Amino acid sequence: MEFNVAPTLTTPRLRLRPHRTDDLAACVELWQDPVVTRHTSGKALSRQDVWTRLLRHPGHWALLGFGYWVLEERGSDRFVGEVGLGHFKRDVLAGHPELAALPEAGWVLLPWAHGQGYAHEAVKAVLDWRDEHLPGHQTFCLIQPDNAPSLRLAAKVGFVECGSVGEDVDQVRLLTRQTR
Repeated sequence: MEFNVAPTLTTPRLRLRPHRTDDLAACVELWQDPVVTRHTSGKALSRQDVWTRLLRHPGHWALLGFGYWVLEERGSDRFVGEVGLGHFKRDVLAGHPELAALPEAGWVLLPWAHGQGYAHEAVKAVLDWRDEHLPGHQTFCLIQPDNAPSLRLAAKVGFVECGSVGEDVDQVRLLTRQTR
């Protein structure tokens, strides 16, 4: 099955839907929040950089058949964050050619949504979708060593740590997950 646009997924409390241009303000809020950027980009992103990120999401879907979703609370339509699968050709993975063709899972939620189980609900929905629709048997994720909540979530959904990548202070944990 091939996808050109993110399909809408629902969980008991969330809607995972394709990005739209009118998501820019919410995405800027997300990517400029210091709690969020501490474990992701390391710094607040400019509005222009967030716009570029937003535009690449439909490109993932159009070219690769997978990508990221916007998370919204069902009922209120409140923006929660972003979650999905990417293929970013990260320089830090140059020494791991076995990962070159694998989808990379990622999640980022606004701080008000932390600790409520939203990330687990969303990541599980994405991985269930992945297991059903994408060929191959493995997915990976990269997590900062001091991001204990994300490391716990990764373990809860089946990721297993298999080392670190990067240099010195920029090292991140590399985790992989087998399709169920």
